[in-house]
Amino acid sequence: MDNIKLRQICFYFACMMPAAKLLIYPATLAYDTKNDLLLAAGLNFAAQVLVLGAVLWLSARTDRTFFALLEGAFGRLCARIVYCLCAAFFLFSALFPMLEQRVFVTQVLYENVPSVLVYTPFFAVSFFACLQGLRTLGRAADVAMPLFAVSFVALILLAAPHADFGALLPVGRTGAGIFRGALFGVHRFADCLYPLFFLGHFRREKKTAGKVLAAFAAGALAVLVFLAVFYGIFEDIAVLRQNSIAHISKYTTSFTSLGRIDFLFIFALTVVQIFCLCVPVQLCVHCLRTALPRVHPLFFAAAANGALLTAVLLLNDTFLEVQQLFTQKLWAVFLVFAYLLPLAALPLCAAKKNKKREDGDG
Repeated sequence: MDNIKLRQICFYFACMMPAAKLLIYPATLAYDTKNDLLLAAGLNFAAQVLVLGAVLWLSARTDRTFFALLEGAFGRLCARIVYCLCAAFFLFSALFPMLEQRVFVTQVLYENVPSVLVYTPFFAVSFFACLQGLRTLGRAADVAMPLFAVSFVALILLAAPHADFGALLPVGRTGAGIFRGALFGVHRFADCLYPLFFLGHFRREKKTAGKVLAAFAAGALAVLVFLAVFYGIFEDIAVLRQNSIAHISKYTTSFTSLGRIDFLFIFALTVVQIFCLCVPVQLCVHCLRTALPRVHPLFFAAAANGALLTAVLLLNDTFLEVQQLFTQKLWAVFLVFAYLLPLAALPLCAAKKNKKREDGDG
């Protein structure tokens, strides 16, 4: 069975979710919100809590998959169409984070400008993960938990003594920029959609909702702490410090004779980010395999990763244009799929019960 454990879902939200938001997001958020970046990120997390709570409510009332709920309410054809659309969304949503990490790898982890092909090994990892399905996602979460916990805490401990948290005051002076920053950051908060596709693939336990929401709160708190320390260190020049995890702890003097010991933790976080980048591609292939079961999954995995590899190579010199496209133009697409779709799924549970009642009356 292609299942994932509840523990692994919790690990994803506590460790993998925040790791994906530590590269360019802090700098771009500071551009729109200045010292109010915590408020903008908090709005996004609050919206995610509502959606995640709705999906957990749905999971408590049915043991069926999202596809089965759609099929029961609207028929198999409609279910296939929705899953294919979601597959396209997952594939599209994976593009910018990959470009973001490619920039990080080439600018931070290499002394000289490397070949444009240096990032291609990632797609071999992603291809393998797609073939294994949700089980590999869960195992990656198990590995990511200790890597993220140790590395994140170490970087924060190295960086926090150099931060002036008074730079975050006064709160609210950015005004409308807070909401603009939250809106332009929506594309980074599609994680709340993922549990909808975990329905029917994990076994519920006691206090399932409480465990998942607590893990999500831990991941959100990690991001907020990172943002606070980051802005406390760089203040007005925070917008210039992209690849944030490479800069946040570089002023520590604890290990001067040994060089930048913080790079050990940066490398570990990079591994966690690789795991996280595979998730939307895995879910893309999962949707296609569910909607079109007669097609061999090898074809879907090859097609998805081949398309992303081609896009990454073609867009090698257009990162800023793609960033503006995702932040300023396509936020509505992410609102529809990552927020409205999970909420629209709630009546499906009632539709299933009504259909059973009609079948019994007949």
